[in-house]
Amino acid sequence: MSVIVLGSVSGSPGVTRLAVGLAAAWPDGRRRILVEADADGGRLGAELGVGTEPGLMALALAARTERLGPDELLAHGAAPAGDWYLVPAPPSPEQAHSALAHAAGPLADVAAGAVDDVWIVDAGRLSTRSPALPFARIADQVLVVTAGSFPALQLVPHRVDALRAVGRPVAVVVVEPTSWSAGELADFVGTDVVAVVPAVRTRDRRIAAMRSGPWRTWWRAVDRLAAACAGDHDVGLAAEEARS
Repeated sequence: MSVIVLGSVSGSPGVTRLAVGLAAAWPDGRRRILVEADADGGRLGAELGVGTEPGLMALALAARTERLGPDELLAHGAAPAGDWYLVPAPPSPEQAHSALAHAAGPLADVAAGAVDDVWIVDAGRLSTRSPALPFARIADQVLVVTAGSFPALQLVPHRVDALRAVGRPVAVVVVEPTSWSAGELADFVGTDVVAVVPAVRTRDRRIAAMRSGPWRTWWRAVDRLAAACAGDHDVGLAAEEARS
């Protein structure tokens, strides 16, 4: 797989942190590009200390005047973040929405043709009305991330059905705590639950702290999910492992 899109239905279940984890844990050595495509505004530029420019705003302007390839995209709008690249969104929801309205389509076209790269897209709250939907239309896998409580889970089946209508595979990642097994969760949401990710109980939520002790079990779950998405074994098998 080359394009993984992560989104939520509501709330803040950990989409951004999971996207960062997949970018960091991706196992096959390809170049990884994380696009912060959250129409509610971005925070990764600030958290990772790279700012918001270059980023989505610069790409929105460049996409109006030239045809971008992967290398041009990195030059115009990406910042290195360790051994992967980040395309940060502006923190303002108004600016982020406008940038996505202009840039998401051209960027999705670049991602669709970039077979030697891995694109991980943090789409924020993802629906069929989202300006980030062009990424979902070309994704190898759409992952809906949700909290494991019943009030959160009851919103998921309808969103899964709506996103399936886009024509791409849709699976679910559940963030603990939850009262149900992965098999029961899959039956309820109507699609594969490919990971049940532990909640991290620490006051330090900074990206820089993510390799410290409290995150150890979280990283194990993310490593397994990254391996499945990368094709070390298929996502269906990841779902079976999540159930066991």
